Amino acid sequence: MNINEGLGLGNSLTDENMIFLKQLGVNHLTVGVGVLGRDEPKGNDFVSRIRGGAYYEADDLVALRKWIEGNGLKLSGIALGLFPRWEKIIIGQAGRDEQIENWNKSIRSMGKAGIPQVQYNCMTNAGAFMPLWRTSAENVGRGGARIVRFDYSVARKVPITNYGEISAEKMWDNITYFLKATIPVAEEAGVTMVMHPDDPQVPSLAGIARIIRSVESFDRVFKIMPSRANSMDFCLGCFSQMMDNEHVYEAIRHFGKAGRIARVDFRGVKGTKEKFDEVFPDDGQLDMLKAVKVLKEVGFNGIIQMDHVPHLTSETDYSNDIASGAIIGGKSSRAFGFGYLKGILQGADALE
Repeated sequence: MNINEGLGLGNSLTDENMIFLKQLGVNHLTVGVGVLGRDEPKGNDFVSRIRGGAYYEADDLVALRKWIEGNGLKLSGIALGLFPRWEKIIIGQAGRDEQIENWNKSIRSMGKAGIPQVQYNCMTNAGAFMPLWRTSAENVGRGGARIVRFDYSVARKVPITNYGEISAEKMWDNITYFLKATIPVAEEAGVTMVMHPDDPQVPSLAGIARIIRSVESFDRVFKIMPSRANSMDFCLGCFSQMMDNEHVYEAIRHFGKAGRIARVDFRGVKGTKEKFDEVFPDDGQLDMLKAVKVLKEVGFNGIIQMDHVPHLTSETDYSNDIASGAIIGGKSSRAFGFGYLKGILQGADALE
């Protein structure tokens, strides 16, 4: 498996951070566009164009790839990069066809630039007062580390947004329309669209249904468009929130044997989808070594990425956005996570 990291274009994607990752033995990188930071686009011209344009141009993506390769890393994909430009698609508003066409233009550009994956999800964070629908970031974990928490009893009190109430049936209609219009383009371009589960996996938030929250929902996604360009991000944290450990391993086998797992997110949690804390990967409720052994058992050999980790009180954030930095953790906590992940992968190899 290839150890991957995600950095945000415009804030945490810097030469310094890429060198830091290379020193840790990380060789693959996913770039988030307009996700973590809330600042204005800045940096090189191609950075501003990627962050600010309606779609991605191939030449700008090539420049991005060459910058990353210049630091010894391989650009494995774009993460959630089109979200600022696809609200009408997910909500099902007038104008979604134009946004879908821009998505397809970006996918074609990614294919031309040699970028193999786009990671995305089918939820909206409308109404959230922290990124990724977390409800607090000042909880105390191991040794006083700062951990983020989701508590449905708090989140369910968030009022309905200007989008109004959107049912699960309507969300499925929107996603079906989107997949049928984009997966053929991705397949032709040689790009895999990698869907992340809704996180958290509660029925609805701020009046908007959340539908990608079970094994059965992913089965439905793949039935809509059976192409291998339609794939999934198996987030160990999300699946651990949804079900007990044995069912997580069964889900890995279910999707792994079908060849549907394009990448894996490595995250430790304690709790359930209604209330959970994000903890260090060695401190969570899932046996990470067993999870990796099952991934190897089904032949998965793709991208595995360190996901969110607690924030150590003695360090600065990875991101310039305080709330986002609290979620993804800082350099020291992520370095610990990468070391643990590398040890897990080596241990799984040794046990074969």
